[in-house]
Amino acid sequence: MQFFGLALLIFVLWFGFEDRSQAVISAFDPHALVTVVLGSFSAVLMSSTTKTAWRTFACLGELVPGIRQFAKGTKRLEDEREQLCSLWREGKRNAAVEHAEKSSSPAIQRMLELIMSRAPEAGSAKQFLELRHHEIAHWQPAVHNWEMLSKLGPSFGMVGTITGMITLFKNMSSDNLNIGASMSLALLATLYGVAFGAGLAGPISHLLNGLLDDRLGCLERCEKSVNEIVALAER
Repeated sequence: MQFFGLALLIFVLWFGFEDRSQAVISAFDPHALVTVVLGSFSAVLMSSTTKTAWRTFACLGELVPGIRQFAKGTKRLEDEREQLCSLWREGKRNAAVEHAEKSSSPAIQRMLELIMSRAPEAGSAKQFLELRHHEIAHWQPAVHNWEMLSKLGPSFGMVGTITGMITLFKNMSSDNLNIGASMSLALLATLYGVAFGAGLAGPISHLLNGLLDDRLGCLERCEKSVNEIVALAER
């Protein structure tokens, strides 16, 4: 993955020095866009494993209403927790066991094991601590990548601006040089970098942090539910 990231970075630098034929001022510059977006993601590839890079890009699905697998998983876990607790408190033990065994969530299955063994609070705390650490280890690197992208966007915007200015100075002897258009193309990279970092990557990292906090909070409620049910059974 680091090799692909390095190759992408080299391509970005090469593409940034390609001739810019645009002669009029425009709000769109493909050189600037490629430099900011591909340059930022090349840094992600260089600093990530294959799984982490895949999860980083997969997190974009949380922006699509019809997908949102992580958010849906947390909602499903919360619903299954409430149903398990409700069945157990109503005395429908067999139904609760059947419900937990059908669940694909390790947290629900762990709840059933702890309730059936009447585990003490220390035991359930250890089990759910492991589950929380697993969630953090699974998703936190991807969240960190989006936080990194929010900082790298403006930096690669400056890279685009610098390459644009170098090209501008190199071509200043040209008779038909349009300095206004050339300057606008160079400065657009900075604009794109700030917009990408503050307007896209930053909000995405904030959203993902919130989703991870929701998942960890749901696991904490699962632990409390186990302790409450065990405490009621021992009375």
